[in-house]
Order: sequence, then C-alpha cells, then structure tokens
Amino acid sequence: MATAPLDETARVTLEAWLVTDVGVVREHQEDSAFMEPTKGFFIVADGMGGHAAGEVASAMAVDTVRQTLENARNEIEAFKKSPSDAGRRGLVQLLQNAVLSAHQAVFQRGQAEADKAGMGTTLDVVLVAGPEAFVAHVGDSRTYLVRDGRSSQVTTDHTVAEVLVIEGKLTIEEAQVSPLRTILVNAIGVSADVGVEMAHVTLKRNDRILLCSDGLHDYFPSDEEIAQKLSEDAPGKALAEMVELAKTRGGHDNITGVAVHILDIVDAIPQQMDGESTQPVDLSANPFAADEPTETAYIPTPGLTSRLIGGAPTLPPGVKTTPMRVVSDQTTGDTLPPPERKKAFGPSVDVATDPAINALDPDKPPADKPADAASSDGAPTAQASDADSIPAEISTADTGRAPLPKGDKGAS
Repeated sequence: MATAPLDETARVTLEAWLVTDVGVVREHQEDSAFMEPTKGFFIVADGMGGHAAGEVASAMAVDTVRQTLENARNEIEAFKKSPSDAGRRGLVQLLQNAVLSAHQAVFQRGQAEADKAGMGTTLDVVLVAGPEAFVAHVGDSRTYLVRDGRSSQVTTDHTVAEVLVIEGKLTIEEAQVSPLRTILVNAIGVSADVGVEMAHVTLKRNDRILLCSDGLHDYFPSDEEIAQKLSEDAPGKALAEMVELAKTRGGHDNITGVAVHILDIVDAIPQQMDGESTQPVDLSANPFAADEPTETAYIPTPGLTSRLIGGAPTLPPGVKTTPMRVVSDQTTGDTLPPPERKKAFGPSVDVATDPAINALDPDKPPADKPADAASSDGAPTAQASDADSIPAEISTADTGRAPLPKGDKGAS
C-alpha cells in the first residue's frame, strides 16, 4: 500500500468489486456497469425499453460518462493535488456535464431510430477524488454510504411514490406497496428534460459505498441488513452473497452492484481536511438544508409541485439540477424498496388527476419491462450472461496523486 510524502495532499487507498447477474426472471441483461478504481470512477445504469433498447441505453450512458471523466483526468488530478471550493465546483459541473452528455446521446438516438424510441436508463455515478466522493444520480438505482455499521441512502428514488411521500400524500408503508413505486418521473434519455441529483461525501477510513440497480436493493428493504452485509471484512464476498440472496428472494430483475471499500486515508496536510466534511459547493441557496433534508427528488411530472433548482446557464435548455448536498455519518435516508419493482416511465402523468393512476390496484403489479432485449458487446460495460454464474470484477486502487505500484494492485 502506497503512502503519500508529507508535502502532498491527502490521498485514499481503496478496493472495489463489481458483481452483475441477469436474475432468474429476465432473459436478457439490461444493466450496465463500469469501474476504474485507479481513476475513482464507478458507474451503474439500469436500462429500459424493448428491442434491445434498454441495453443500448444503459451501455451508451455508461460509456459516455466514462469517456467524459477520462477526458477530464487533468482537472480531477489537479483537484486531488490542491483541493479547493472552486475545484469542487468544477468537479460538480464536470459530473453534471457527463450525465447530461449521456442523456443527450441516449435521447437523440431514441429520436433517430424508431425501434429505440422512448428508451432510457437510470444512472448512478460516483467520482472519488482524494478523500472526497461526488455522486450524480438519475432514476431509481441507488447509492448507499455504510459507515460505522450504519447505512444511509445517499440518493433519492425518482419515482411517483417517493414524490408523494415527500408531498405528505403517502406514508412510507403505503409507498412500499403502491403501484406508483414503479413509475419513474426522471430518467436518462426518455424525454427532452432530465434532472441530475448531486451529493457530496467526505470519506473516512473504512467507509463502504454501494451503487446498485433496483434488482438488488428491492430485496434489501432494511438499511440495517445492507449495513450488516457490507460491514463484513470481505465486502466483495458480501456483495456476491447479496446478489445470490436477491436471486433466491425472487430475482425479478437484472441485478448489479458495485462496492467500494475505503481502506486508508493518508492526510498529509490535516488543516486542508479538518473536521467531518469539506467545504461543499455553495449551499447558501439550498432549500433542502433546513427543514426537509430529503427533498432531493425530481418532479417534472405535470400536476406536481416542482422542487427542481435551475442549473447553471451553460446547461442545455430544459435541463435542471438540484444543489449539491453534503452527506455525513449522521445522514439517514428513508428507503422505498418495493417487494417487486417493475419499471415504467410516465413523463406526462398527472398523478393528482389521472384516473388511470388513481384506479390502479395496489395488489396488481404493473406491466413488466420488456425482456426481449438483445445482448450488447459494449466493451466498457459489465454485462451479465444468461448463465447462472455471477461475473465479478475485483480491483484495488489508490485515488491519490498516483496509482499504486503494480505490486500493490490486484484482486482480493
């Protein structure tokens, strides 16, 4: 394990694992994922749409984000060497632009090709830059932080059920069985508009981060169980066991998870990282910081009160972002994991007045995602085969100024 000289800034050593499986119901894999621990990139996407469109959408989103972040390597490395508030603003904008570029690529292809019309994907991205993690989120895949034996859901499900919980129109218990839990109000590539949710985490030694599609988190409704599993000494083995458990508990969807274990943080200049959290991007205008810290969901659906915060002037028209929020070890998140979630997308649904929504039977599951997607050979994504085996990638990396020597990297 490499250590930093005293004249360098703080650096982080981590391990990461990627596990994906087609599940026991689906015939094809529509999840895509990618990790590059030496660069601090971790991405999970869950596609939707028939005729291979869902698989295409998720693969395109992951590849676009990967390329955008790789092209910005110098900017990321500069922040690691000299972290500052301006640098954080730059990384937030970088991550937002990466997600927005993915959205535009998927949307434009859906517009151009009839058999891919309406295709879309969820997208979760974690960028680890030194002892800080930046999170970008769209849809109902999730990112969790596990710290000191406790699990916090960093992201918010962008579903109608979550919106109604925030509005006070549904209880969490009602949302867990509501058919509205399956309707996304925000997704990559489905409509012209998209929202990007941002979060910021100051990392601590032994933190674990989990990015996962709903095929995994649906079967782990208890934050305590997630914390227990990922707090084990071998997080990679625990993640593989969680995927197997998701299969035995139903396996209704493709299952993908990326686990990151922060092994060590060498703080060469303590005054730059003093306290539990870094200086976040300007939160002075953050309406979620006081009374309602969970209000980070997107509500572009007509008929619902919008909590979208206008993005920077450089963003494309119609694209909105939430302000970045700080996640600490005190952060808790209400989860809305349904017993069986099947995706739909309703960009034009008026939840308040639409009789079709109001007449839905809570005990009747909604239409499933199409299962006729063809396999894709996208190189940067991790695609599961139809076999029962679980492919996994295991890597060790240092996200400081330089990668670990070859002798310090490898599977574990």
